[in-house]
Amino acid sequence: MTYQTKTNNQMSRHLKFEVTVVFSDAITSDEDIMEIAENIANAIRNEANNGVRIAPEESEAYTQMVYIKPQFLDETVTLKI
Repeated sequence: MTYQTKTNNQMSRHLKFEVTVVFSDAITSDEDIMEIAENIANAIRNEANNGVRIAPEESEAYTQMVYIKPQFLDETVTLKI
């Protein structure tokens, strides 16, 4: 895997990542979009609790919260880890 990094010496407890999910068919309803957001949040929580950690392996940090905000919707899914 290749990484392109931009050095930023600013430290933060809150990091945002842009993720694009591609489906085989069109997802058209807001309810379906929010269900997908919930599924993503649950997958992250499950991985943080039971799988490979989300925080860097050598760090003492651990994941506390996950916020998933779908593009074009005002709602946000919030999960405490």
